[in-house]
Amino acid sequence: MGLDDIRYEVRLTLAQTNEAIHDARAILAEGADEEKVIAAGELDFLRRQKALLEMRLGQVERLIALHRRRRLSWLRQTWFRLVLSFESWIAHA
Repeated sequence: MGLDDIRYEVRLTLAQTNEAIHDARAILAEGADEEKVIAAGELDFLRRQKALLEMRLGQVERLIALHRRRRLSWLRQTWFRLVLSFESWIAHA
């Protein structure tokens, strides 16, 4: 699984978590006492889950940026070597 796929899955899970947080808050505001107790526990769990997902998304974003910089660096180095080879070929032809 590539980093873009992981980023997509983390974002999808984060969106689902945000939706579940919204639902738990609605139950906490308007539900019966028993529902409120369950919703409060779920809300606590979902907030921790959201924090972990946001941390993971940040890690994935940093890895993607690092890979892009590495690819760009590799491309620059390859281009530089090709130009030097071409100049050398012209000079010695």
